[in-house]
Amino acid sequence: MESVLSGVLTSQGVMGGLIMQDTGQVLLQSLPAMFDQGQVAGAAGLLAEQQIGLEELTGGVRMGELRFELGKLVVRPVADRTIVLICEHGANLQMLAIALNVAAKKLEKMPAPATAPAAPGGQPRALTPPTPSGTGWTFMPLPVENGKQLLRVSVLAKTAGTFWESMEEHISVNRATCRSIWRHANSNPSKKFILGNPKSGTTSVIRLQIIEDDKENKYDGTVLITLAVAEHLGVKDGDQVTVEVPKGTGLLGWEGI
Repeated sequence: MESVLSGVLTSQGVMGGLIMQDTGQVLLQSLPAMFDQGQVAGAAGLLAEQQIGLEELTGGVRMGELRFELGKLVVRPVADRTIVLICEHGANLQMLAIALNVAAKKLEKMPAPATAPAAPGGQPRALTPPTPSGTGWTFMPLPVENGKQLLRVSVLAKTAGTFWESMEEHISVNRATCRSIWRHANSNPSKKFILGNPKSGTTSVIRLQIIEDDKENKYDGTVLITLAVAEHLGVKDGDQVTVEVPKGTGLLGWEGI
């Protein structure tokens, strides 16, 4: 990766840069001495958090430019990694785009950072600790069984104010869990997931709502489902369900709508 980063750092107007994972973890950096490690880690975490929000809206970000008083950041996602450049205001974005496209093609051919091996015997892989970003957002690996990720069920209680809503089929998942699911499926963000009961084999394509305010990550690895979904799949609180992304997710993330 050193050669990839050094190749774009030679572009006119570039003051420094880094390569990070989509979890916010910095893999490699070459930055001016004024930036300490705490600042770099915090900025990487914020970029990772905002990138997932943009993906939800657009279905993917090819390149981004963030302008500040004393310069700008140019961001180029590459699969599960991102190249970030710190540039002068006058840096030519068109020339940078060419250099970043070349760097991206080289980075795509390099192996991704190692992930934990699957548990033997086809058993679900245990949850590993999430990677904190310092912003309340994390990337949460999920257990996998027979190639499908598993979520823990929490059934939403029916109240007088939520009676009609409980009769609709929809689910809620937090950002960290959504990102894990999309990454596992190597897909664009989708507005629906396929949930399945691994015991009965019943499945259903269900509309997704993202839990926006989960700074403490209370719902990592959990899917909140309505009573209608629970009855359809035949599951209850604490059960596990499989989760998949519908095939053919569109550019803007709208699948089957």
